[in-house]
Amino acid sequence: MPLESILNHILSEAAAHRNKIIEEAKSKRRTIVQEARLETGRLYQERINEEKGICEAKKQRLVVAARLEQKKNLLKTRQELIDSAFQKLKSTLARDKFKKQQVLADKVREAPEDIDFYLEKTRQDYETEIARILFS
Repeated sequence: MPLESILNHILSEAAAHRNKIIEEAKSKRRTIVQEARLETGRLYQERINEEKGICEAKKQRLVVAARLEQKKNLLKTRQELIDSAFQKLKSTLARDKFKKQQVLADKVREAPEDIDFYLEKTRQDYETEIARILFS
């Protein structure tokens, strides 16, 4: 029987040692899993923040592009209104048939006035005034 008690003693010590190793492994596993979860959470939040930044930048670019397009459309519409006003002025002046007097050596005669010449010469000054009246 003494051999049996020695064997039982060795087996019980081996079982205790095995249980201790298993508990240490479980403890390390819990620590590793907890650290992995924390690191995963940190990486996830970091990625979310990056994507938020990218989305915010895209949103800003879209807003700026939309505002620019709006301003371009507004300027185009204003220019069309100014062109329309000048076209109406030109047709009114053409209808009234402005004439100028040409003094020649032997006589004075009336000739049609070149409306386009005067409109182009004064257009810049009057565009500013028309824009002020239309868009104030």
